[in-house]
Amino acid sequence: MSPLPANMPQTSEAAFAYIGTIDTPSVDDLKLMVCLEASGQSFYRALAAGAPSKAIGDLLNANGREEMAHAKRLQKAIQILTGEVFAIPTPDTNPFDTAPATLPVDEALLDTMAQGEFGGELMYEGWAAKIGNDEVAVLLRQNGKEERRHGERAQQAKALLTA
Repeated sequence: MSPLPANMPQTSEAAFAYIGTIDTPSVDDLKLMVCLEASGQSFYRALAAGAPSKAIGDLLNANGREEMAHAKRLQKAIQILTGEVFAIPTPDTNPFDTAPATLPVDEALLDTMAQGEFGGELMYEGWAAKIGNDEVAVLLRQNGKEERRHGERAQQAKALLTA
């Protein structure tokens, strides 16, 4: 059974398209993001496993660890807003956790990832400005800062790939 509310997209493609349209997140939107962020850990692990060097793999694994930290902050935000404890789904119960064991890493993918992560920074900052709760805004802004760092790591990985 999906941990997502029935009204939320159930595939990662649909979820990313949907979340890009949100200016002020609802609690259901935050739950969706918990699942997306948690799945990022497996995605980055798969990329690290397919990385052509340990240095690139280390950068990608660091991003993956922080994706789970994002999920935990969103979980905390939901609890602050509602009092509800929303469980972070395990990889086998997360509908977005579909990464294979390894994924190949190339320049185009790293460019796309960097742009997506930089967009995540802007999204979280926009949400923080509109959420109406100072404590939650701090959590969202921290996620945004780390999204920027993820984009920077993707750029570092690309530089290592082409060196």
